[in-house]
Amino acid sequence: MNGRDKCILINQIRQKIADNNNIDFVIYDCTFEGDCTGRCAKSDSELNYLEGELEKRQNEGGKLNLKGVFTLDIDKKTKQPSPDKSLNRQEKLEELRENPFLSNLPPRYLDNLLD
Repeated sequence: MNGRDKCILINQIRQKIADNNNIDFVIYDCTFEGDCTGRCAKSDSELNYLEGELEKRQNEGGKLNLKGVFTLDIDKKTKQPSPDKSLNRQEKLEELRENPFLSNLPPRYLDNLLD
């Protein structure tokens, strides 16, 4: 996966998180030319804004809605857990932590995926 594809995927995930939590969030078109790494100041700024909004909601006692966010069709080869595979909460959390697309999320956000 090249940097541009990573950026697009990250933007899709962020937009879905924002939509699920009724957060006004706009991803502006990237104007970068050249070999994209998938991370830049614009991307980091959008991440900081979204994290700040999610934190506000959590601090106000609101529950974060992250269900279905990470079911994007990323790659057909990506290991998908079997629907009838019964894992306990700790095993599910470890599985989420191993996902390269979720590895940068703070643990408190991963916990919300299990609720």
